[in-house]
Amino acid sequence: MKQLIKSNLPFFIPYTIIWFCVLLLVLSTTKLEQMTFINSHNSLWADWFFYTATQMGEGWFWGLLIIAFLFIRYDRALILVTTLIISTLISSSLKLYFDTLRPVAFFKELNINWHFVEGLDIHIHQSFPSGHTTSGFAIFTLLTFFSKHKNTGFIFVLMAWLVGYSRNYLFQHFPEDVLGGAVIGTFSSLCIYFICTKIFLKIPKNWHKKNLLN
Repeated sequence: MKQLIKSNLPFFIPYTIIWFCVLLLVLSTTKLEQMTFINSHNSLWADWFFYTATQMGEGWFWGLLIIAFLFIRYDRALILVTTLIISTLISSSLKLYFDTLRPVAFFKELNINWHFVEGLDIHIHQSFPSGHTTSGFAIFTLLTFFSKHKNTGFIFVLMAWLVGYSRNYLFQHFPEDVLGGAVIGTFSSLCIYFICTKIFLKIPKNWHKKNLLN
């Protein structure tokens, strides 16, 4: 597993730096300060952009990727499916266990005129961890592992953090929820990829590298 991380440092170095920067923000400021700053920096363009970005953490995006990889390699499609199941189970279980309030409910008594993206349903409960962020990091971590060009890991990690920030911008989650989702998504992918590739090497099958086209 150490070798897997080492070979994907263009992903894991910026991932670690950004994660600790966000952690420092969480530890040094209040939730009100965090969300007031993020929410006050809005525009119509940003509304559209971050609403679009958050779609990369939706289930349909997983579905498209799984279908696409069925035309590339069955073993990678299987890894995607397995990671989707495991990361979702972990994230959903933690949501139910903690059942924390989301920003709109947490700040309800303050009667602040928050900015909301028009047409977006704002949720109230099960804030920690962020499910979209979990999915985003799970997806882009796997794409980093699948890629032959390891420098693309830098692009993938930025896209993953973009999904995370979109959850804050859309007023669906706190930064700490994003931190939790980032850890769950990344390390679910890391563990599943490591275990599956070991199994595929130990018990190779003809179908592993095949796809729907051959």
